[in-house]
Amino acid sequence: MLLLGVVGVSWAAPLIRLALDDGAPALAIAAVRLSIAAPVMVGVATASGTDDLRGLRRGQAGLLLLSGLALAAHFALWVASLERTSIATGVVLVTAQPIFVSLGAWLFLRERPTRPVVIGTAIALAGAAILVSDDWGDLGTQWGNLLALLGAGAISVYVVIGRHARQALSFTSYTSVVYTVAALGLLAGTLATGTPVVGLRGEAYLYIAAMALVSHLIGHNAINFALATVPAGVVAVAILGEPAIAILIAGLVTDEVPTLLELLGGATVLAGVYVALRGARTTARPKRAAA
Repeated sequence: MLLLGVVGVSWAAPLIRLALDDGAPALAIAAVRLSIAAPVMVGVATASGTDDLRGLRRGQAGLLLLSGLALAAHFALWVASLERTSIATGVVLVTAQPIFVSLGAWLFLRERPTRPVVIGTAIALAGAAILVSDDWGDLGTQWGNLLALLGAGAISVYVVIGRHARQALSFTSYTSVVYTVAALGLLAGTLATGTPVVGLRGEAYLYIAAMALVSHLIGHNAINFALATVPAGVVAVAILGEPAIAILIAGLVTDEVPTLLELLGGATVLAGVYVALRGARTTARPKRAAA
């Protein structure tokens, strides 16, 4: 499931680039994507008949709200970063989240990273540095790079909270609530900024719909499902495989053909992912998280 999730989310950046090239505003792309995904998950949760949301305490509800807002912030920041920097740079920087996730999981979830996870993270981050080495001298992309890093921080909050919440909630309940909160937050952002979400080109809507299906309903859902049994730091390291896959996809569907340096960096990232996952510990799946 984790592998399926990584492959799915890897399609996001190339599809975002295509939608941006068709004139779709960054915030509109994020808002429409979640507005497509959220109702689907609400329908799935309703059809499954789970009632675990009824017993939520106020603190748990607050965590779900924070998780949804963090997810909204992640998409808003990351899509905006891809307006200003390359796919390779944007994807790599946003997947620098193990730095934040491992610390957060250690502090709040008491998941001390194993030695293979630490070593794998170091290797993967070295590969990430190789991938972006050509872009650091371009001052025009620095704002986009910063937005991508902020997006990494936001998604780290989402991953850590998700790891905690999935111990008590079913997969469908968790995703339906968090995706709905994120969608409403992004739509509120478009209203506040006057960003149009209607009247875009038909091709842009098709790209966003494909993103909602492949990257969100398949990719993010698979990752959320894996959060029930895989430590948050390991999930974050696995997601480091996204840059290598996204760069290859971008070379096929856009004009951004990967360079030899980018391919070398991608291979190094995947090596780090392998090392981390090879030696990672998993936890038993909670009974209530199986739905």
